[in-house]
Amino acid sequence: MKKKDPKPEIFSEETCQSCGEKIRRSFEEGDYVFRAGSPCKKCSSDTIISSIYGEYPPEKQEKN
Repeated sequence: MKKKDPKPEIFSEETCQSCGEKIRRSFEEGDYVFRAGSPCKKCSSDTIISSIYGEYPPEKQEKN
């Protein structure tokens, strides 16, 4: 029997256009790079989605 490969968790990263603050959040349907994001929590300026990427969960150690 084949072991299933884990699926990566997808994230969107928003960057503030004013102060450079980066906000990482879970990917939402409709996200794309350079799309307007939510207001910056630090300075309330506009953010844009600067990157979208996936991360695999850490592998669990198998007990012998």
